[in-house]
This record gives sequence, structure tokens and C-alpha cells, in this order.
Amino acid sequence: MKRIIIALLAVVAAINVSAQELRWGVAGGLNFAWERAKAAGVKVSSDSYIGFQVGAKAEMDFSSYLIDGFYLEGSLLYNLKGGSYSGSHSNLGYLQLPVNLGYRLTFSGDVSLLGSLGPYFGLGVLGKDVEKVSGAKVKTDVFGTRLQRFDFGLNYKLGVEVWDQWQFYLGLEHSLLNLAKKNLDGEALGKMHLVNFYIGTAYMF
Repeated sequence: MKRIIIALLAVVAAINVSAQELRWGVAGGLNFAWERAKAAGVKVSSDSYIGFQVGAKAEMDFSSYLIDGFYLEGSLLYNLKGGSYSGSHSNLGYLQLPVNLGYRLTFSGDVSLLGSLGPYFGLGVLGKDVEKVSGAKVKTDVFGTRLQRFDFGLNYKLGVEVWDQWQFYLGLEHSLLNLAKKNLDGEALGKMHLVNFYIGTAYMF
């Protein structure tokens, strides 16, 4: 995973980027996430868990290198996801790096349609299973016990940009890795994937 991230950063750094081609901004959004699991042949899907995402993003215009309208965007986010069950829920906080290739279709000088897709890389930094037992909340660490710490998946976004600054978008991301923790023999203890539908906004400087 480290090699992939370094390679992506090297590609971006190798391109001569002018001030007009690179923009920075802040981003945030509301998550509606759930867990999809399978163990002993039984499939289980949690109820939706409401979380959030917040962080910074950068956007580079690729019109000079590809077809006019293409851009590359990357973000560094704290992304809180998880799943809800009867009497319990999981809080899964990730430091997440999505890297998307997008296309901007401009309708007028003030309004553009945005669409992008690409991979994301996640590092679990906060993970708890929370369960009510005899009226009291019992918290159990997740990463390293029930789930692996690293995540990798695909991210899709569709939105609009107004006045060349405000962006509003809908997105979907789903993990490709099996996040279930492996036993001492290297075998996964079932299967678990995260899915997240989100509504977000960004302000570009």
C-alpha cells in the first residue's frame, strides 16, 4: 500500500503544475454507511450508520495533458463509518486518501457538472464496537481483533460546482479488501466489507 501511495505522489510531483492548474480546498460531508459480512455461509448486512467526513482536498486541471475538462483530485479525510445492529453499533474512524480522475462539463460560467471515480486508501485509527449490556455501554476495540486496519476500495462521485468555488456532490464508496481479521494460520475469519453513501460539499480557494 505504501508503494502505491508513493507512486501516485511521484506521478503528480513529476508534472509541472502551474498556479492556475492546482486548487486547494476544504471538504466535509455526511455518511450513511453499513457493513456487509459473511460467516459460515450466512450473509449479514447491518443497518445504516450515520457518520461524517472532514478534511482537505486538492484539484489539478488535466486539460493540458488529456481532453479538455479532465481533472485529478485527491483528498485527505477523517472518515467515520460503521454499522448499526440491534443493541449495538460499530464506530470505524479512518484516515482516508481518495484519488479520483474526474470530468467537468461546464454549462455556463457559473455552473459545472462534475463526475469522478478512482481508488481510495484507508488506515483505521479509531475503531470500537459499542454494545449495551444491562443498561451499560460496553466498548471493545475493533482494529487488530475483529477487523484489519487497512482498507482499499473504489469511490464514485457526481455533483455540481457553482461560482468556481462551491461544490456539492453525492458519492458511493465500497471496500474491495476483505476487512475481517485473519487467524494465526492466515485464514480470514469470515468476510466483511464496508459500503458508504455520502453527501458532501467542498469550498475551493
